[in-house]
Amino acid sequence: MKQKVLFGLLLSIITLGAYAQQRFDDSYFLDARVFVDTMEYSWSRNTIVRNDRKALGFSYDQDDEVAEIYLMFDEDSPVSGVSLVPSGDFNQVDSLIMFRDYARFKVQFNSLTNSDFLKFTFRVKVDTVEELVELPLFPYTNTYVELYPSTDELYIGEEKVFELTSNNVDNIIPDNRWTEGLPINYRITRDGSRLLLHLLPNKLGTQYLEVPFKVRKPNVKRGKLVYDIPPLYQSFSIKSGRLVFLKFDQQEVTPKDDKTEPVEVQIDNNRFLRLDKTYRIENQEESGGPLIAELYTKARLNNDKILCLLRPYAFHRQSEGYLYIKDGDNAQFVTNVDITPKTNIKSIYIQREGKDWQKSNVVHPGETVNIKLEGEGLHKANFSFPGANNLDLDSLIKNEKISLYRLKIPLTINTNSIEIFNHNQSTGSSLRIEEYARPRDLDFINLDFGRRSVTVANVDKPIYYEETLTDLVFDFQRSKIDDGDLYGKQYLQIKVKISNKKGNLIELYQFDEVVVCPNEASPRFINYDSKDCRGDDINLNNFLSKKTSELEEWSRIELEISHIKSKYGGAGKSKKILIHLKRDYNFDIDVSFPAGLLILKSGSDNFANFGGPSFAMIAQMSFYQPGRIAKYRPYKIGAGFIAIDAFNFSENNDSRDVGLVVIGSLYPTSSDNKLTFPLYAGFGYLMVEQKMFFLIGPGIRVRL
Repeated sequence: MKQKVLFGLLLSIITLGAYAQQRFDDSYFLDARVFVDTMEYSWSRNTIVRNDRKALGFSYDQDDEVAEIYLMFDEDSPVSGVSLVPSGDFNQVDSLIMFRDYARFKVQFNSLTNSDFLKFTFRVKVDTVEELVELPLFPYTNTYVELYPSTDELYIGEEKVFELTSNNVDNIIPDNRWTEGLPINYRITRDGSRLLLHLLPNKLGTQYLEVPFKVRKPNVKRGKLVYDIPPLYQSFSIKSGRLVFLKFDQQEVTPKDDKTEPVEVQIDNNRFLRLDKTYRIENQEESGGPLIAELYTKARLNNDKILCLLRPYAFHRQSEGYLYIKDGDNAQFVTNVDITPKTNIKSIYIQREGKDWQKSNVVHPGETVNIKLEGEGLHKANFSFPGANNLDLDSLIKNEKISLYRLKIPLTINTNSIEIFNHNQSTGSSLRIEEYARPRDLDFINLDFGRRSVTVANVDKPIYYEETLTDLVFDFQRSKIDDGDLYGKQYLQIKVKISNKKGNLIELYQFDEVVVCPNEASPRFINYDSKDCRGDDINLNNFLSKKTSELEEWSRIELEISHIKSKYGGAGKSKKILIHLKRDYNFDIDVSFPAGLLILKSGSDNFANFGGPSFAMIAQMSFYQPGRIAKYRPYKIGAGFIAIDAFNFSENNDSRDVGLVVIGSLYPTSSDNKLTFPLYAGFGYLMVEQKMFFLIGPGIRVRL
């Protein structure tokens, strides 16, 4: 154990905290136990070696078995944490819980029969190092196949199909090929969840049938893996058919465009089959059946065949039953052949990742899509899509009605359509290449203020701009539009609303449609139609009657930038931006009438008595409150002149004088009122008495 701890410390130093990959034998775990139903399996007792690789074997009956797993380790083990790495092969239904010397969790498997290379991967924390430990699993099961025939009689030349009974149909590997040279030839097929045995007898009398089977998941017998299950034994009584079976040289016939034009075929020779005669082909032995085709016997060939002209009038599938060759209403021979329509694509459907099927033939450059073709006779087609990459090289699913493909559209494709070919012949159908038209986040638009620039997508609060706004420019970063993913042309609408600091509307302007196209950095640049693309940026002053540089302080510019949603099927981004022309102070001229001022002149010990109303004209600065829009502080500071006791015109008035003054004012009420009553304090110089003086007192302020 000490050696193991030292080894773990050494591994920690070497990996420097990285993950180390370990096998289960080399890990800190002493054993692993798996409980399935009532059975217990452990690494120490149930290890299976396959291809020189050890795995913990366990038996299962159901594909979605629930198993409880125990991981055993020493009490002194340095393991401080264990977690199970998720996998698509199972779902963890109980959390992994650690105890003193073991950890426990529960899983439910998804599909044991179809899961290959099954394993548990654990993230094991040892001190400061995390290791990945793999516990390979090997599920095995006992599979059987049985036959309960509805009859033990078969007829020469007639195919008979029986359904087989099995406890695990998915585990059986079917062989679609017919055997050859046996008294009873056979093949195994699957139809959905059904396992079918096809029999074609060749020899009269009692014949014995032996059908071997191979399985995907083996059974374990005496420690050995067995991939063969017991064969199926059955005896049949083979009789000659009531009607002679004649075989066509083709298993499928396609009528020509003109259904009256015959198709040349060859059929088995028979001495009762007369030349230069037209036979009816119906789908029932009794008289009165629907006419499927007419068969005209033309000539006998050296290969013991008869050359015939077949005129199909209806479609037929071999699975629907036999066809009867009749002379009038009398059935003389039996045959079977597929008469299917010519390959014809009627509809095209597109499925994108995470989306449902949509009837459309529109694809976009660079995308990977599933294509579903619907029509007639698609099972015999060999479709190709020149210009696109078929990722599955063939159809994912193909039958008479549907054919599925997975295509990768090249990013640099330079055609407007991808024509669909069948056996190198045009089908008349195609996929239409359409450029992406997706609304991108507004991170490709910058607002340029001259000395400052912001990205529209990043603006999440009002902008306070303190400089003179000489220009406001919408700067389009066209290289960003198709950066990473393709988005295509961007159709924008821009609304502009300008108000003064009192909220009065100054101007409205709207750009109804601004089209911004990706530039040369886009791999699709040459494919975009640039006729309606805007080539330059937008300077707002080129469209406004009142320029942004003429706006007074604390004017407000409201911008709303949004995609034209009708261009994107209702989708789109939108951003509202509010710009305030911020100022810290304001300069203005105030006319006021201080009254009852207390004046202290230089050289005097006392304030003078209250005088009459004075007249003052002050150039002063007002200061805005931080954090509030266009709201003044309750004080001002300025300089100007004051006419003291200016309205006292009595002859004995010796207090009138004019002074230069530096004065501050305090407003007990709102400074936005036209008429206010401020409190003044300041100092200055009297021009008549030529003295310095100080003053304080109330006044009446008239705001111009």
